[in-house]
Amino acid sequence: MTRSLEPMLDFFLREKGELVHIKDMRQLALIQDATNTIQMTDEKIIRAATPLHTGDIVDYGYERYLITSQVDRNEQSCRGRMKKCNQRLALNWNGEVKWFDAVVEARTFSTETGKVISMPEGNIMVSLQDNADTRGITLSQRFYMTHQPFKIVGMDCTMNGIIQLSCTLDSINTAYDDVGHNIADRWKYEIAHTYALQINQETIAHVLINKTIQLNVTATDNGSEMVNPAITYISSDPSVISVDQQGQVMGIALGQASITAKLTYHPTVLSTIEMRVVETGTHFYTITITGNSFLKTGQSASYVSHIYDHGIEVFDQSVGWSLQNQDHSTPIMGSITANTGNSVTIKAGSSSGANNKALVLTATLVSDPSMTIEKTISLKNLF
Repeated sequence: MTRSLEPMLDFFLREKGELVHIKDMRQLALIQDATNTIQMTDEKIIRAATPLHTGDIVDYGYERYLITSQVDRNEQSCRGRMKKCNQRLALNWNGEVKWFDAVVEARTFSTETGKVISMPEGNIMVSLQDNADTRGITLSQRFYMTHQPFKIVGMDCTMNGIIQLSCTLDSINTAYDDVGHNIADRWKYEIAHTYALQINQETIAHVLINKTIQLNVTATDNGSEMVNPAITYISSDPSVISVDQQGQVMGIALGQASITAKLTYHPTVLSTIEMRVVETGTHFYTITITGNSFLKTGQSASYVSHIYDHGIEVFDQSVGWSLQNQDHSTPIMGSITANTGNSVTIKAGSSSGANNKALVLTATLVSDPSMTIEKTISLKNLF
């Protein structure tokens, strides 16, 4: 007497079934390859005790599958055919981006001939679950797949539970498309951000042993300074120099290390400074010059030097001033007309030949002539 195969399969389902997620619910199911040959779509047969429907999403073996066939049922179980979702696509509705698991194929099965047919080059077929989100998809909507743009040119909603999209290769729109993240028209609705970060201390700074200094860091977004940006600070050698997450640096031991500041949520945007730990009583002076970087011929402007010791401004030091042409030519196209303490007044020459030339103003620390700073002053004709 021939036994029916269905009860045997139902027995195996109960005894040998694997745990899968069907519509986000844990279930037992039997999974087997749909064919003996390897296919791009990775088709499998699923049998489960719970109802299956075309368009159901099944999570199996760390992969996501879409049930693509009509489902057979008996008294104890349901059986269907499913294909692995081999792509995850982003569709954009006026700035609202939604991601979908999809089965993407460059060839499909013809119901008329019973054969697999290849689609024209640059064309693909996309199968998605039919749900409230996918029903909002429209013709001519664009998406990216593996950094290539596609446009929807046809839609088929005749299969219950599944929407099939016929798509053709489109053109990249560099002004609007976020090609790197596979999102079409992203910058059409979302502001692109250009971040920058700068530690404003000198190229190399110093901190006294067992003392602290505060890093001066500026972060900008599209050229505008950010308010309270999230910044992560890292020391290359915490045994020499430590830094907390407020940018407070402390000298631990004599030596040198680098401090890196990164935008916490954009870690590729960073700035690094070399710092040296020195003993108490050691002076490390730096100088800055403030004043206009442009000067019209025949006019005067004042410039002031600021002297710092370990990054803290001091007022017991002075500088000497000198002036020369940027190209080292003579005569000098300007002169120092007043010199009071650490301030100086420069008057540009009246020669018309000075236009588009430049002066270089140099401040030299009197107590340490090796410490100098230069400021370039561009010259323009008065008229």
